[in-house]
Amino acid sequence: MRYRTLCQLASFSALYAGLASPFTAQAAEARANRFTVSDSVISVQLCGNRNQGSKKATQPYRLVQGEQNGQSYLYVQWMNQPEDTPQWRGVAAHTQGFAEINDDNAGLSLSNLRCTAKGKAIQISANVTGGKPAAKRRQLQLEVGPALEKYSIVFTPALK
Repeated sequence: MRYRTLCQLASFSALYAGLASPFTAQAAEARANRFTVSDSVISVQLCGNRNQGSKKATQPYRLVQGEQNGQSYLYVQWMNQPEDTPQWRGVAAHTQGFAEINDDNAGLSLSNLRCTAKGKAIQISANVTGGKPAAKRRQLQLEVGPALEKYSIVFTPALK
């Protein structure tokens, strides 16, 4: 752990702060919006800007993908810049989970996660395997933001 910047340490500590909670099948819906993922964080990426077109500071979204026992988890965080810091150091202001993906019973695995800015919102696409009734290959299209708790999700072919 040599020469890590404060920004990197802050990002990792924020990610790992809620990672120790065990999962139960009864808590699937409650867990969808609670930022607790497995110890296996696969990727973290910044995407888009909620302040696109304004003179305010950059406020990107952060995608966090994790995996536990073959089940993928996906969270989007709204990042803010503290006013008293001269360099960009994002702080998670809000975290959004997705019950359609994060449910233990869904049995979904995400791959090739891509994010593109769409005005003040973002569009996420991924390849999906698994799901019921049979394990199929699917495409995921997910639009998030800019309003909190507002998203649309489409699986092709649809989940049953």
